[in-house]
Amino acid sequence: MSESLIDATSEELADAYGALRVRCLELGRSLSDEQAALMSPCCPEWSVKDLYAHMAGVATDILDGNIEEAATEAWADAQVTRRAHDSLAEICDEWERAGAEVEGIVRKIGDQIMPQFYIDAWSHEWDIRQALGPVAAAEPDLRIPNATRRFLTDRLEADVSDVSTFELLRITMGRRSADQISAIVPGVEPSDVVFWSINDAAITEPVTG
Repeated sequence: MSESLIDATSEELADAYGALRVRCLELGRSLSDEQAALMSPCCPEWSVKDLYAHMAGVATDILDGNIEEAATEAWADAQVTRRAHDSLAEICDEWERAGAEVEGIVRKIGDQIMPQFYIDAWSHEWDIRQALGPVAAAEPDLRIPNATRRFLTDRLEADVSDVSTFELLRITMGRRSADQISAIVPGVEPSDVVFWSINDAAITEPVTG
């Protein structure tokens, strides 16, 4: 068996992913149509409902074996397109069913699954909360960020040892502007600490705790 890229056991990862899914489903089922239609500054082409469609789509595609183009924009956009006419409630029901099965897979082999799976889910939870604003404020669950921090820092040449784990994931996944990155990691080229793309907008998080 290859060495795990994640600093957590499969049981711990399953618990963290399961808790994330429960939190997001509870939040999603509480939203109005107007809230579901809010656009995400973190993913400018997607609404809150689209973010849910992607997360449900990831789970369903894993179960269906549709993973050849996993983690590509085309793969993610197709998930959103296929659910464009579904309600947020229907999308939440799909993710509840499919996500429970995926959680079972994670419980068995979660430490061998590529860290991007967990980082993506955690990032989108906070994309949703950011789009909704203070009404979606929460104390961050840092189990996934803590488990994947080494995976990220090993791929950076910059010293990010003083950056909080929450901020590190938001920065590396492109959820901060160049000015924000420069303020958080002084003396570092913003492009050197971003794996996706630098955000055009300054992102304010509805974090409490």
